[in-house]
Amino acid sequence: MAGRESLVWRSSLHVFAITSLSQVTAAQWDALCPPDSPFLEHRFLYGLELSESVGRQAGWMPLYLLVVEDTAIPDDPADALDPGAELLGAAPCYVKTNSYGEFIFDWQWADAFYQLGRRYYPKLVIATPFTPVTGQRILLAEHAPEETFAALADGARALAEQFSASSVHWLFTQQAEAQGLVERGYIHRLSHQNHWIDQDYGDFEGFLAPMRSRARKQIRAERRKGQAHGLELMVLRGDEMSDDAWQAIGRLYRKGCHRYGSAGYLTDAFFEHLQSEMPERVVCSLARDAGLSGPEQWVAGTLNFQKGDALYGRYWGCDREYDHLHFELAFYQLIEACLARGWRRFEAGAGGDHKVRRGLSPKLCHSAHWIADEELHAAVDQWVSREKEHTERYTEALVLRGTGHRPHHGNSGYDPKSSQS
Repeated sequence: MAGRESLVWRSSLHVFAITSLSQVTAAQWDALCPPDSPFLEHRFLYGLELSESVGRQAGWMPLYLLVVEDTAIPDDPADALDPGAELLGAAPCYVKTNSYGEFIFDWQWADAFYQLGRRYYPKLVIATPFTPVTGQRILLAEHAPEETFAALADGARALAEQFSASSVHWLFTQQAEAQGLVERGYIHRLSHQNHWIDQDYGDFEGFLAPMRSRARKQIRAERRKGQAHGLELMVLRGDEMSDDAWQAIGRLYRKGCHRYGSAGYLTDAFFEHLQSEMPERVVCSLARDAGLSGPEQWVAGTLNFQKGDALYGRYWGCDREYDHLHFELAFYQLIEACLARGWRRFEAGAGGDHKVRRGLSPKLCHSAHWIADEELHAAVDQWVSREKEHTERYTEALVLRGTGHRPHHGNSGYDPKSSQS
C-alpha cells in the first residue's frame, strides 16, 4: 500500500519516504536520473514493484527517500505528490530482510551480529535491486540546495531508526558520493568488477591488437569454438525482438538462475513489462537453432541493458551445454556490438576474474555503510580498512594477469581506480 514516512530535516527542506513510485510521476523522478543508467528510471524501478519482483516476498520492501520544499508536502501520506511539484533529491531505498541480490557481501557481518546476540535484519539498502552496477544513489536536481545531499544521507539513517534497522548500506555508489557519505559518518568500502572500455579500437581486430600473442590466440580459438555449433548468432535490441524471443529470454533467465543456484527474482510479469514499457533499453545476444520453431528455437542468450554510451551485461542462460558459446554471447558478440554502435563501456556484471583474460579490466567499486550500534560501527570500520588494502592489492595484481592491454587514460577517460561513469 502506498504511504509516507515523514522525516522533517530542516525548515525549508522536507525529507520523507514513500512506499511506491506510484506516488510520483515518471517526469518528476526521471528529471533527477543520470543520462547513462537505465536502472534508475521510474519505469524500471516501478516495473519491479508492479511485477512483484520486489516486495515483502523477495525481502526488498521499497521506501523511496524524497526531498522537496516544505510547501510541496501532500496533506495525506497516502496521496501522490502534486504533479507540478519538483523533486530536489531522491534515493531508491529498500528495507531488507536478507542479503540476497545485493552483490556487496555482508554475510560475515550478519554472522558476527548473531554471534553477539544482536539482530542484523532488517537493514536499509540504497541500491537498484539485483543490479551490481555503479551509478548515482543520491539523485539531485541541478539547482538543488547544497544541503540536499546531507538531507538524504542523514534521512537514510533516520529512516533506518524508524524501522528499527541495524544499519544503512549505500551500494555501488560513485566514488565522490562515497567520499561525501564518509563526511556524514559512513564507512567507505571497496570491491571490484571487470569492465571493457573502448580505447578507440575501431573493430574487434583492433581490440585484439594490443594484447599479448597468447591472449589473442586464446580469444580467437574460443570464438571459433563458440561459433562452431551451427547456430545463428545475433545481437538484437528489445524492440527488434519477436514475441518468441521475448518468451525465450525469460525462460533462459530462469534456467541460468537455476544452474547457478541463485534466486530468480525477476518474474514473468517483469519481462512483459520490459517488452511493453522499455524495450529500447534491452539488448540481447541470442543463439537460434533454425531446426526448431517458436520460443524453443532460441537456445541460448544474454539479457543486457543499454543507455547512453554504456552497455550492462546482466544474465545468461542456455538450454544445454555448447562449448564456449557462453564466452561468445556474453563477451565477444557484445564487445563487437559496442564497437559497431559506438558504446564506449561494457560492464559485464559481478564476479568472474577470468574476464581479465578476455580483454576486460579491473575497476574499483564503492559503497558506504553505517551501523547504528557505535561499538559495532567501529569494529566494522576496522574490518573494512583491512579489506580495502587487500582489495587494492588484488585489483593491481589482476592487471598483471590480464591480456597485456596497457592502462589507457586518453580519449576513453578510463581510470581503474575511479568509478565515475
